[in-house]
Amino acid sequence: MPGALELSEDARGRLTELRTLSEKAQSGDQEARKELRRLVRESSPEVIVEASSIARRAEMMLVKTISAGKPLMEEALQERMDQMRAEIAGENPTPLEVLLTERVVSGWLLVEVLEGLIAAQYQRDVTAHRVPATVVIQQSRILESATRRYLASIKELARVRKLQAGTQPVQVNTQVNVLRD
Repeated sequence: MPGALELSEDARGRLTELRTLSEKAQSGDQEARKELRRLVRESSPEVIVEASSIARRAEMMLVKTISAGKPLMEEALQERMDQMRAEIAGENPTPLEVLLTERVVSGWLLVEVLEGLIAAQYQRDVTAHRVPATVVIQQSRILESATRRYLASIKELARVRKLQAGTQPVQVNTQVNVLRD
C-alpha cells in the first residue's frame, strides 16, 4: 500500500491515460478534449492534485535549471525530494501536514538553486557569463526572502504538529535586519 505522499497504482494509470488524452487535445483534437474533461471530473482527488500541481511543475523547472543537463543530478534531486517528503511528512500525515511538507521541500529546493546561481557568479572561470553586481545583489535579496519563507514553513509545520499533539505553542520572535545600499 502506498504512503500518503505516493500515488496508488490506479492513480498512476489514470494519470498516464489523462496525459495521453491531453497530448491529443493539445494537438487540436476536440473529441479528446471533451473526453479529457469528462475523465478529469471522474478522477479521484489524488489524481486531480497530482495533475494540477503547479508546485511540482515549478520544481521540475528548477531541477532542470540547476542540474544543467546532467541526468544523474536531475534524477538524484528528484529522488532526494521524494525522500525528504516521506521523511518530513512522517507516517499518516494530515492533509495540512502534507501541504506544509510540500512547502518545506519546495522551499528547500528554491533556496538551494538560488544559492547555486549566486555562487556561480563567484567562480573564476565564469567571466563570459558573469552578471553585473547589481543583479547579484538583487539575487541575494531574493535568496534572503526565499530563505525566510522556507524557514517559516518549517516553523509552521512544527507549530501544527505541536497543536495536534496538544502541547502549548511556543512563541518565537525573530528580527531580521536588512542593509540596503
